[in-house]
Amino acid sequence: MLPFPRGIFWTPLIVAEDQGYFTDEGLDLTIEEADGSGFVTQQLIAGNIDFGFSGAASAVVAAETDPGIRIPMCYPASNIFIIVTPEGSDVASVADLRGKTLGITEAGGGEEPIVNAALAEAGLQPNADVTLLPIGGAGPQSLTALQDGTVAAYATSFADLATFTASGNKFTDITPESLDVIPGDCMVTTGAVLEDPAKREVGVKIARAYTMGAAFTDANPEAALDIVCKAVPEECTDMNYAQIYFDEVRRYAGSYQPDSPYGAVSAEGWQTTVDVLRDSGVIEGTVDPVAMGTGDDITGMQQEYSEIDLPAVQEDAQQYAP
Repeated sequence: MLPFPRGIFWTPLIVAEDQGYFTDEGLDLTIEEADGSGFVTQQLIAGNIDFGFSGAASAVVAAETDPGIRIPMCYPASNIFIIVTPEGSDVASVADLRGKTLGITEAGGGEEPIVNAALAEAGLQPNADVTLLPIGGAGPQSLTALQDGTVAAYATSFADLATFTASGNKFTDITPESLDVIPGDCMVTTGAVLEDPAKREVGVKIARAYTMGAAFTDANPEAALDIVCKAVPEECTDMNYAQIYFDEVRRYAGSYQPDSPYGAVSAEGWQTTVDVLRDSGVIEGTVDPVAMGTGDDITGMQQEYSEIDLPAVQEDAQQYAP
C-alpha cells in the first residue's frame, strides 16, 4: 500500500514492475494507493496489510502506538517534507508564522508530524498560534492559496513542490535544518510479520525488486524516466516538469550504492528522528529506535534484499529500448 498515487516519485517501483523484477521474485503483488501515511499505518496496525509505505515521521508516531512497527527500508533516507513561502515573503522562518495560516496537503498527511515538530521548535502550537489549513496537493488550488495570501506558507513534499517550480514559481525553504535527518517515505511492516517465514520472504522479495529498480534507474536514468512516463503518462504531459521532478527525486534519493543496503537508515538517524519528534511533542518518546529500525530482524532482512545480480540489472538498463 502506497500513501499516495504512483508516479515519478515511485520510479524504482514502476521500473521494477516494468522490468518484471517482482515477477522474477515469484510475486503477484496487489499495490493499493491510500490517502496519506496515517491510513497506511492504521491498516498495518489493524492487520489488514503486511507491508506498505509511510512517511517516516508518521511511522514513528505509529510505533509509539504499536511497538511492533518495523521499518526496514526508506526512500529516500532523508526528509522529503518541506515548509516553503513564496519568494519575497516577509515570513523568513517558522517563528514568523505566528498568527498566520500554514497550508498543508491534508489532515493526517505525511507532512503533519514534520509541521508539528517545526512549530514546536519555534515555540508555536498548531491551531492556536498557527492555523493549519488543508489546501490539497500541488495544483491550481494550493498555488492560488499561496499567491493570494490565504496561506502564508505551505508544507508539502519536495516532489509536490516540483510541480510549481517547473512552471517558474520560486519559493524560500524555511524548514528547520534539524529535521533534515528524518527519513522520507519508508517501507513499514511489523515484527509479527517478520516472524512469519513466508510473510518475511515476501517482504524481502518486495524490497529486493525495489532495490533492483533503483539500481536500474541509477544505471540509465533516461530509460527509467521513459518507463515511468509510459506507465503514468499524466505525469509527463509537461516534459519540462517531468524532468525537473525526476531530477529532484534522484537528488533526494541518492545513488544506488552496492556496498550498503539500499534505503537503510543508521541507528543514529533513527535516534535523532525519535529525539526530534519527542522534543517537539509529536510523540512521548517511548519508541525504541533500535527495535523499530536497526534490530536483528531488520538488519537480517536488509542483508538479504541487498543480494541482487547487479551486472544483470545494469545490462537490462543499458539494453533498454524506448
